[in-house]
Order: sequence, then structure tokens, then C-alpha cells
Amino acid sequence: MPDVEQAESTKSQPLDVSLKDIGPARKSLTIKVPPERIAEKIESNFSQLNTSAVVPGFRKGRVPRKLLEKRFGKTLQEDARNQLLSECYSQAVEDNKLDVIGEPDIKDMDEIKLPESGPLEFSVEVEVSPQVKLPDLKGIKVNKPKMAVSDSNVDEEINRLRERFGKPSEATDAAVQEKDYVKADVKILPGKDAADDAEPISHHPESWIMAHGKDQDYKGHVAGIVVEQLGKKLIGKKSGHTAKISMTGPSGHENEKIKDQPITIVIAIQSVDRVEPASEQEVVEMWGLESVEKLRERLTELLKERQERQQQVAMHQQLSDYLMDKVDLELPQGLTSRQSARTLHRRAMEMAYAGVDTQEIEQKIAEMRQESEADAVKQLKQFFIMDQAAKDLNVEVTEGEVNGRIAMMATQQGRRPEKVRHDMQRKGEIEHLFLQIREQKTLDKILESAAISEVDEVGDTEKKKPKKTTKKKSAAKPKKKTKKE
Repeated sequence: MPDVEQAESTKSQPLDVSLKDIGPARKSLTIKVPPERIAEKIESNFSQLNTSAVVPGFRKGRVPRKLLEKRFGKTLQEDARNQLLSECYSQAVEDNKLDVIGEPDIKDMDEIKLPESGPLEFSVEVEVSPQVKLPDLKGIKVNKPKMAVSDSNVDEEINRLRERFGKPSEATDAAVQEKDYVKADVKILPGKDAADDAEPISHHPESWIMAHGKDQDYKGHVAGIVVEQLGKKLIGKKSGHTAKISMTGPSGHENEKIKDQPITIVIAIQSVDRVEPASEQEVVEMWGLESVEKLRERLTELLKERQERQQQVAMHQQLSDYLMDKVDLELPQGLTSRQSARTLHRRAMEMAYAGVDTQEIEQKIAEMRQESEADAVKQLKQFFIMDQAAKDLNVEVTEGEVNGRIAMMATQQGRRPEKVRHDMQRKGEIEHLFLQIREQKTLDKILESAAISEVDEVGDTEKKKPKKTTKKKSAAKPKKKTKKE
């Protein structure tokens, strides 16, 4: 098997690689490929071509080399060049144990040609995981907030369920009211006050938008973008009306054509849906319980579980803040914008795990797109710190843990686990879920040796006031959810 032997011999050939730091967590590699390796690659490609090339008048494997060189020489040279660039770059990264993030930047790639003699030399710039030096992870002081489920918490949760399981119906010829759902054809156009015939940056037919009122200061989101006073643009309008909103795109948006750019959002209203809340008895039946009392008991248990997760989140956040404060870390330039989408995916899954409903998650993610560059850098810094902590503490995630988390999310969403997994695989979210679980396990591991104090209010141990915001957030004002979400 000459091909296998050839592959092994080329892999074992040493490369002349010089490394140079060119910025925070950024390196330049100058790679020299020896002429023997170049000749071996060209010869290998000619041998493969000779066994497969179809040339009139010749049997396969019997075509004269000069004829092959005349017909396919340019293509063979380009193929050999591309293969050598890829193979030698990968070998250089492996030999030098570089943890590369993102795609390599091969300098002047179009100008690189195989030399007639001597080595092939090319340069590559790469971003690598920054070096992280962690402080002592034992004995970190952490405050654990006290929490309790009250009757009012249960009442608010029942109201939220009544809204969630309410029956939507089209409000024919009716004007939009607060908390109505508006079905619309949405286009995002480039520029301020863009003309109707402008080429859309993105098009979202049959989008569903909630018309928030005074309770949300009329702020809402459309196509993943937070829009101030959106409710006022929609309330009072009817099907057939078109609203145009000129604004600056959020600084945290993944699309460079929207990020910090003047845009025009065009909302063509197609229909208006109004939700009639379900009765308490209907909610009882949907949950398969015998009475309202049983429903309240079950919700009390769920709220306690949710609050336990919130306690864990609060303690995790304190640990993260501590590590962020103690670790000096410079990030590669340009990494922030490329990682924005990844950060948003992870935050969405964290909220889903905490029991936040879909409508609120969409609202929060839209708001996160408005965050500044400094906030995005902070999220990335945290990712690298937690990655190093996981390595130092030997934290691993099993397939069973991933499946268990998917099953929990499916239960919260009222869906089948296999359907949730399929959707996550389609969106490329399984890796994000893996990283989320690993981060949480890492923080749990640090908590095992932390100095934990139970307090009424995190961050204010002297005042000892009852925590006011936690309960409100855990049972926030109900947000409507229908099958259209």
C-alpha cells in the first residue's frame, strides 16, 4: 500500500517553523516545506491521476507522463500546493501545540506558487487561546441568598400559565391593543428612511410581534432587535397598515450590516391575534391534576426547584465575578464580533434551563444585542477563564449529562426530548449546551471548597434586608405565549 506508506513518510518529515507573537493571543507562523516533500506530493498526485485519468487512445494507467503533464499539469500543481498548505499548516499547529481559535489567515495565498527548486515558504497568522493564570480556587467567599415560595408567587405562576395556555383568535378588523400578537411581514433595510424598493438585509415573512404597552414602556422586539416605543407604533393600527422605523442597529448584533449601522425596519401588518386566558380549571386539566389545590402544590414544588437553581446561579455569578476580577487577560483583536452569536446561543440555553419561557428569552436575547463591545469582551474573557478552570479541575461532561439536560429542557417546554435534540442539532447548539454544562459543573466544583454564608440579600450583608428583586424576577409579570412563538 504505497499511498499509506507515502502519507506516513510525509507526516514524519520535519518542518522548519518559526513562531512570532504579533499581538494579544495572536501568532505568526512562517513555514518552510522541504523540496523533498513537495516532489513527493507531486509524484503522489501524478500516480493517482495516472490510475484514473481517461485519455482517448490510452488505457488507464498507461498514459505517458508528458501527456498527463501537458493536459493536467497546472491543475496538479494547484492541487499539490493546496494540499501542502493545508497539511503543513495542520502539522505546524500540532507540532507546536497551538490551541487555535477561528480560521487561519494565510498571507498572500493567491501569490503562493510551488517553487521550481528549494523549499516552499508561506506565512500564516492565527488567533490562539490566551494564556490564563488562575488564582487559588479554594476558600473563595460566597453569599447564598435565602429564598422562599409565597402564595403570591404561586398566584403569579398560575396567571402566567393561564396566559400561556390561553386560546388565540384573530381579531378581525380590530385595531391592535396592548398585549395583542401582530402577524407581520418584516423587512430590515439598509440606511435611514430607506426607500421601499431597497434591497433587504433580511426578510422575515409571517413574523409574530407582541404589542407591549405601559407595563414594558412600549418597548418590544422584532426580528431579534429591540425597538423602543414599538408598542406605540403598532397599537391602534389595523391589518394592512405598514409601520416604518428608522434606527441604529444594536452594537451586539451578529450581522455586520446591522451592527451599529443605520437601518429601517418595515412592518407590514397582516393580522391581529388576541389571547383569551384559560381558566384555572382548564390549566388543572392540562396538567392532568385533580384540583386547583393539587396544581398549587405542584407549582410550589416547581418554584422551589426554580429558586434553588436561582440560588445556584447567584453563587455561580459571584464566583465568575471573583475570577474575572483576579485574572488579567488580553483577547485577540477581532475575536469579539465573531463570537457574538455563540455567546447569545449560550445565554439563551441558560435561560431555558432556568425555566424562562420562550417569549421572555426572545426579549432578553434581543436586549443583549444592544450590549456594548466591553460587555462582549467580558463574556469572552469569562469563557477562557472557565475553560482553563475546567482543565485544571479535570471537569468532564458525559453524553448522559447532555441527554439529561435536554430531557429537562423538553419537560419545561412541553416537548419530546428527541424533538428538542433534533432542533438543537439542526441549529448547531449541542456544542453550546456541552460548554454550558461544563461551566456549571466547574463552578459547582469550586463551590465545594468555597466559604459559603447564607444571607438575606447578596452583595449587602450589612443591611440584611429581604431580597426584593429575586422573587419578582422568578415570577415576573406573565408574558403571553402562543403556538406561533
